[in-house]
Amino acid sequence: MIESVAIEPAPLRQVYGSQALAATIERLEKRVADYHTQTALAASTDYPAGE
Repeated sequence: MIESVAIEPAPLRQVYGSQALAATIERLEKRVADYHTQTALAASTDYPAGE
């Protein structure tokens, strides 16, 4: 924790412990994969530029 004070730019979030970090990365990867499945739906809601 003390060493993190000197990090530039300062991290927005910090995870302490290798197991916590692994679990956090796994959860975030699952979330990103879920977002990728929504690509077509998200694109279908685009509003044409200039209108």
